[in-house]
Amino acid sequence: MAENVFEAVKQSVSTREAAAFYGIEVKRNGMACCPFHDDKNPSMKVDQRFHCFGCGEDGDVIDFTAKLFNLSPKEAAEKLAQDFGLIYDSQAPPRRRYVRQKNEAQKFREDRQRCYRVLSDYYYLLKKWEADRSPRTPEEEPHPRFVEAIQKKTYVEYLLDLFLYESEEEQKAWIAEHTAEITHLERRLKIMAENKPTNRERLREITDGIEQGIKELFESEKYMRYLSVMSRFHRYSVNNTMLIYMQKPDATLVAGYNKWKDQFERHVKKGEHGITIIAPTPYKKKIEEQKLDPDTKAPILDKEGKIVTEEKEIEIPMFRPVKVFDVSQTDGKPLPELASSLSGNVPNYEAFMEALRRSAPVPITFEAMAADTDGYFSADHQKIAIRQGMSEVQTVSATVHEIAHSKLHNQKKIQITNDEQYQEIELFDKLGLFSNGRIARDNLPEGVYCYDLRGSDYDPGDPVCVEERVVVNHAGSVLLTEPLELTEDGRLMLTEEKGLNFTGGFSTLSQFLQKQRKDRHTEEVEAESISYAVCKYFGIETGENSFGYIASWSQGKELKELRASLETINKTSGTLISDIERHYKEICKERGIDPHAKVEPETAPIEQPADAIKVSDRLPTGDLTYYVAECMEFPNLGEYHDNLSLEEAIRIYQEIPAERMNGIKGIGFELKDGSDYEGPFPILTGQTIDLDTIQAIDYYRDNPLVQKAVKELAAAMPEMEVLGADANQQEALFLIDNATYLHIQLCDSGWDYTLYDAASMKELDGGQLDMPELSCMKAVLQICDDNDLDSTSLRRAPLSMVETLQEAAYEQMQAEVSQMTASSQLPEAQEQALDEYPMPDEQVSTPDMQEYGYSYDGMLPVTRERALELDAAGLTVYVLHEDNTESMVFDPQEIMEHGGLCGVDREEWEKSPQFHEKVMERQEHQQEREQAFLAQNRDCFAIYQVSRDDPQNVRFMNLDWLKSHAISIDRSNYDLIYTAPLRESGTVPEQLEKLYEQFNLQKPADFHSPSMSVSDIVAIKQDGKVSCHYCDSVGFTQIPGFLPENPLKNAEMAVEDDYGMIDGIINNGAKEPTVAELEQQARSGQPISLMDLADAVHREEREKKKSVVDQLKSQPKAEHKKTAPKKSAEREI
Repeated sequence: MAENVFEAVKQSVSTREAAAFYGIEVKRNGMACCPFHDDKNPSMKVDQRFHCFGCGEDGDVIDFTAKLFNLSPKEAAEKLAQDFGLIYDSQAPPRRRYVRQKNEAQKFREDRQRCYRVLSDYYYLLKKWEADRSPRTPEEEPHPRFVEAIQKKTYVEYLLDLFLYESEEEQKAWIAEHTAEITHLERRLKIMAENKPTNRERLREITDGIEQGIKELFESEKYMRYLSVMSRFHRYSVNNTMLIYMQKPDATLVAGYNKWKDQFERHVKKGEHGITIIAPTPYKKKIEEQKLDPDTKAPILDKEGKIVTEEKEIEIPMFRPVKVFDVSQTDGKPLPELASSLSGNVPNYEAFMEALRRSAPVPITFEAMAADTDGYFSADHQKIAIRQGMSEVQTVSATVHEIAHSKLHNQKKIQITNDEQYQEIELFDKLGLFSNGRIARDNLPEGVYCYDLRGSDYDPGDPVCVEERVVVNHAGSVLLTEPLELTEDGRLMLTEEKGLNFTGGFSTLSQFLQKQRKDRHTEEVEAESISYAVCKYFGIETGENSFGYIASWSQGKELKELRASLETINKTSGTLISDIERHYKEICKERGIDPHAKVEPETAPIEQPADAIKVSDRLPTGDLTYYVAECMEFPNLGEYHDNLSLEEAIRIYQEIPAERMNGIKGIGFELKDGSDYEGPFPILTGQTIDLDTIQAIDYYRDNPLVQKAVKELAAAMPEMEVLGADANQQEALFLIDNATYLHIQLCDSGWDYTLYDAASMKELDGGQLDMPELSCMKAVLQICDDNDLDSTSLRRAPLSMVETLQEAAYEQMQAEVSQMTASSQLPEAQEQALDEYPMPDEQVSTPDMQEYGYSYDGMLPVTRERALELDAAGLTVYVLHEDNTESMVFDPQEIMEHGGLCGVDREEWEKSPQFHEKVMERQEHQQEREQAFLAQNRDCFAIYQVSRDDPQNVRFMNLDWLKSHAISIDRSNYDLIYTAPLRESGTVPEQLEKLYEQFNLQKPADFHSPSMSVSDIVAIKQDGKVSCHYCDSVGFTQIPGFLPENPLKNAEMAVEDDYGMIDGIINNGAKEPTVAELEQQARSGQPISLMDLADAVHREEREKKKSVVDQLKSQPKAEHKKTAPKKSAEREI
């Protein structure tokens, strides 16, 4: 049987393999830094499953991937299958729709409910407009929505009363007259209802901000800062360059949180705010497509002349906001030098100019020119000329400027003989031309790009994607002046949001190219901007004189024009920087030049005394002892002891009673080295080691004797709080009362901690202390207090013990999980249910909704939390009222403010991806569902269909074909598709005919598989017996052995075999009374239940029937002959 994606992943990929694949370093002992909290030391055990001892996250490989990439379990499983190349049972193709015929009464009821629902939604919307859009002052112009509310509200109230109180005849007449208006109003309400903040809206909000930034950008100073940012991020899009410029214009190198940690060994500083950019997050989708001959590109046909289809995977482009951080927001390992830089008078000037020559599309020459001209590009002679005698910086800047002209504005006069009229279009926001026919590419001028549109298999005239060339299903061709970036599979999918739009005009190619040509001012702005950005990247300062006219140039330009110029500048600068950098490195290698060599400015040597020496270079001289004072503020009060060793100081400190009131006791050091800093200085006061103050004094900070004294005291008294550099301790292990280990480490919201039993190393407890302001030691004392642990017996333990504790705890947890899994294997099929209609919210049912006071059967109830989820997913949500009315939700705030139930329309729910996902999740529970079917006490049926991959290739094959090919019917080749109770009585043949009709013409809403056809198997359970029937070319044929015929007995025997039981656990419950026993109880005066008596009579009648069946079974079996079915049952493959 084919595996679903969840089974395939869990059986093939361990969490450890996935973690390593996704860039998480896993040590040999299986420990890794947890990616789900700020983990500085490995605290997550990774094996088949994963468990973090720091934050408590736990689960299997799918849970791990879902949390790592913020995906749903299904998306995570599909990602793992794709990344590890697993094959699994994919989704069934779309099913055909059959419409049930409705009688007039049903149709009227539906029309009336629809009209009332639409009018009710409209009424609540009008009330909202009247309140929210009313003018604030008499002079204010009324909003159109307010005017509409005033004009329409009373009329809509009248219509609602009509549908509540008037006769059916009046209602029918109104519906017949106003059907078109209701349809229009319903469409309008739906459009407004869909206007909610989804991921797309968040992107729109970001891009709106970008567009506003572009409008404000073209001031000389702002524009230069933008170009400076762009030069550093020349591989980024205009949108992302603008976002970085608007949020952190001083950024130099950005990357995501995990990339800094994994690739650069740096971590983001605590409290830093990320920079929002837009990242591509494409997803892959499987589609059915015609299979083409690789040589002729014509469709391949099968033996019957039908077109062969194949499943293909396509990539759908999508984007989402993500956070990145600048290098200045991180700490850690120094970065390698990212690019060669040139400064001052352009070191290696000759090599750099040669790199420019190699990067230019036309030759570069030097000529004598007027002083006001730095150079020019000649399209007629196809060359660049630069003025002789300029400085190195001027020459480089002018050369890059003219290279930009030669790349962007090389518009040679082209004679185009083609005068055909094309339709004007926009394709992925690029202007172009469209033709229904094929366009000959040989006659196109340079700089014009041609692409073909592919039509869908169902409607070849409906374009679905753009490709370089299309042979079959050609739906048209397009001409563009900019190339498209096709995906790896050579196509770009067209979507409703972004794709092909006809603008309404017609042009010849000559007219179109003339319109596309930019004015001279725009060309100069683009070339000078590229020159500035490229020079800025290589460290060549060109001055600010070039951009004085930017603001005046941008005035009157549309946003589209400004964005187009920015995209041109961005793209050309990036390409040119990459080319120059590549050629420069090649030339330096050819000429033996070190490109990273830096020219240091010559400075006059500073004379220093001969005995000058840095403090940090001094050898430790002198002596250091400790002192203890009963009052550290005034040592002359109370006890005072000096010239002590460390051990003596600690002992005396501990002997001074805490009850004394002379002051706060403490320990200090006394330095004796003849320097100005000689003398006593406090280290420990009360319970605090003040490292901050010591480190603030340069002499003490650089003195090895002082540093050693402080560290030894802190190590000897771990219960003390340390203020200062070493106070930033982020992880520690303590032993409490020789019985409990406490492991603590810093996290984003405070401190994670775990308690272990010292003897068994078993994990006892754990949690999170949400008090980030506490130091490590204060957090430990707080945890001890919260968990009733003796903090006076606290002592430090080596951190290396943590790994041993986590390993032991993980093994014990695995053993417990295995034990729980084994105990859960006992069959509980009797308590399981058949396939049920997938409700949008399992926490609330239709009876709950009716009890609440709402009874429209076309609505399904949801709780407030689920309503918010469905609203965010794009479904229309209604607020339900206890007076049996509802109102459409236009703002999630309405859901939050509503105290009762919400609802979703049943029809819309059944068309939603969420409903389909719930239906398809059943396929992940084949064994449990089959067990539930076999254990049912009521009459029911199950439908099996050949599994998706069909290894035996038997789909749609009749029994005669199977017999001729010697293929047996194998349960493992089938998937259980659907189970349900039998609603009507009848013989097995009658039930089969009813089911065949139902699952072809009136399929249940939650049946998302192909209609019943040849090769399907229907299992019928009646009177406790199971029979399986093969759907053949004509009628059904019973097939023995596909499923057990006495499921309860089989289950009982299986349990007895597995668990060594002497007798079964299924039929050994309390003995049910017989008819004779119940009659005897009645005669003796004891009360009996009439229901028990009826059950006993029915049970004994069934036993009699069974004994007859057993007698028949004991007779020799005659050869099975298939009877001819009635004519209505005839059907073909």
